[in-house]
Amino acid sequence: MIYKDSDNKMPVVAILQRMLSLAGPDKRPLIERELRMMRAGIVAEREATGLIDVYLKDSTRTAVVHDLRLVSNEGAAAQIDHLLIHRSRRFYLLDTRHFLHDLKITEDGEFLRWDEANKRFEPVPSPLDALARQVTVLRDVLEAFGLDDAPIDTLVLLAPNARIDRARRIDSARVMKADQFMEKLNSGMDNAPVLTVLGNLNRTRMSDSIGDIAHKLIALHRPSTADTMARFGLRRDAAPASAAAVPAAPAVADAAQGAELRSA
Repeated sequence: MIYKDSDNKMPVVAILQRMLSLAGPDKRPLIERELRMMRAGIVAEREATGLIDVYLKDSTRTAVVHDLRLVSNEGAAAQIDHLLIHRSRRFYLLDTRHFLHDLKITEDGEFLRWDEANKRFEPVPSPLDALARQVTVLRDVLEAFGLDDAPIDTLVLLAPNARIDRARRIDSARVMKADQFMEKLNSGMDNAPVLTVLGNLNRTRMSDSIGDIAHKLIALHRPSTADTMARFGLRRDAAPASAAAVPAAPAVADAAQGAELRSA
């Protein structure tokens, strides 16, 4: 079941477009780059969200939370693309930043993304490193709920038609096609685990239903709109009226309100 959809990014796009029209030559390239990245991210996010929803929107075994931003007690922030809470009381952090691109993993563990415009591979920050930082923040948040012993798996998902060029000496089991993972999860991965990182679905001491856990995490969602504006020196009260209506709290699907996922 889907407990939270992705946040609406168009108000931020409108703000950046307005800033671009007023920017001087020193900041214009930076804002243009931000707009390109944001628009590409929106497309990739829609693709990934759509595929996950196809498999899991009616699931009674998995709670789905899209686009979740959490902040730890120490102030560290984690922008989680997709969070799945399985009935086995196991969490899955899914990174889909490379969803529309082929991916190459070198023998040194470097990640290279295919740049279609320039027809070449370009280095990108390791998504596995980013996921490790997200796990740290998530564990900090879960500790407040008494869920610090929950198993958390991390995966990087690519589009079903993307190509993964794997290094022989590097363990890249956590990088896979999105449809392969969804099929395994939806068919009952706890009965037939195929990867060590996805196997051993141990029960933890969590007592809340996965629906309750999803609602608690969503209540802590902190959208990054203010951060985006601050990077370019724009205050929230200076935003154009047409673009200032950025939601302060996440929209949760009505069907998920008060729902409790069954374990069958």
